[in-house]
Amino acid sequence: MDLIVLGVSHKTASAQIRDEVQVHPEEMGEFYARIKGQWDLIREVAVLSTCNRTEFYGFVKNRTEADQALREAIDQHKGISHLSNGKHTYSWEGRETVRHLFRVASGLDSLMVGESQILGQVRDAFELADRYRASGALLTRLFNSAVHVGKRAQTETEIGKGTVSVAHAAVEMAQKILDRLERYSVLVIGAGETGALVARHFADAHPKTLTVVNRTFDRAQELAGELGGRARPWEEMDLALVEAQVIVTATGARDPIIDGHRMARVLKRSSRGPKVMVDISNPRNVHPNVGDLDRMFLYDLDALESIADQNRAQRRREIPKVEGIIVEEVDRFFAWFESLEMVPVIRALRGRFQEIADKEMERQVKNFNSADREALKEYTRALLNKLLHQPTTRIRGVEASTTHGIHKLVAIQELFELDVESFQKSDVGESDETPTEKPGGVDEGETDPT
Repeated sequence: MDLIVLGVSHKTASAQIRDEVQVHPEEMGEFYARIKGQWDLIREVAVLSTCNRTEFYGFVKNRTEADQALREAIDQHKGISHLSNGKHTYSWEGRETVRHLFRVASGLDSLMVGESQILGQVRDAFELADRYRASGALLTRLFNSAVHVGKRAQTETEIGKGTVSVAHAAVEMAQKILDRLERYSVLVIGAGETGALVARHFADAHPKTLTVVNRTFDRAQELAGELGGRARPWEEMDLALVEAQVIVTATGARDPIIDGHRMARVLKRSSRGPKVMVDISNPRNVHPNVGDLDRMFLYDLDALESIADQNRAQRRREIPKVEGIIVEEVDRFFAWFESLEMVPVIRALRGRFQEIADKEMERQVKNFNSADREALKEYTRALLNKLLHQPTTRIRGVEASTTHGIHKLVAIQELFELDVESFQKSDVGESDETPTEKPGGVDEGETDPT
């Protein structure tokens, strides 16, 4: 059995290709039903699909055949040929699969290194696989461990600290000057892609009011309605400037739309207190002379980029710490995985020998009293323990995550004609428990997913 991943991401495919491959939550039921047609080949599967990546994690009988089956399944489901032709994809098996998922969950493989949103997406991906009964004990443990790794990365390192996006840097800048945005009104001028992005970030900070001004009033109304704000026509910009304490400009204008003279008139009509103006347009929407006015704090795109660059550099310095966590957790996962693979064989081997011993005892002890029977039973148990100690030790040394190790375990089963399933619950001194906890069940303060 092999543990594999097949995927496309922002590193291998354009946004258009990623969009065509993406499997949305409402499609998962149909897609998992399609995969279940390959259940003899693909024993467990989970799909992680976001705007930046679509990945298929599987526990499979044959990597080559399963890889091809997954490619064909997604291409048929989406009506494309991106995966079947081998372009834009990557695939790994064994330890590299586990390492990759742990890197994804910790934010190291993200477009913005260290972002934490992916952690929730990993958790959601497994919950969908579990809902459609496509996962089992192995993927439960794998995804639970991945969520644990992501939490460790966020709490034990600085990988997620500091904003790395210009839009979010605008919010942080305003908060540094005005402290709590809940007490202040925010004005966003421009409702295009950039304006909408920064407006959403400010909305998340719950300002007193959020106003959108745009040349196309319908678009301003649409964005304001989405965010629970209000829209004003372009002609009422001065009134909106008077009311706001935080002003963000993000239009496509080629020349400044606000200069020092205009803002001087606005300040005369405004209540006392500072105004923060953030110009994230290129070219600039705000003339530099606005920054010369009393009570005005003006920041442009260069200032925000500088903040974001500093934070990106800080996050990059944290990467080795996160990699260390990943190495530790990959080793921990495979220690569990290898013991899981060999435990059924050990149970079956001991069960087989115990079965033979019990039959022979029954032939010999018909005339024994109960005390003698118990003594012989204890003697037989001790003898079996001594006889099976060395074989058990050797089996524990098998690297079950490798093809060679799996072949060894198969050879042992064939040599002794072991029926592994019949002895799965035999008491051989091993734990019968397998992980059933769902990802997200580990508290933030915990350090061990088991």
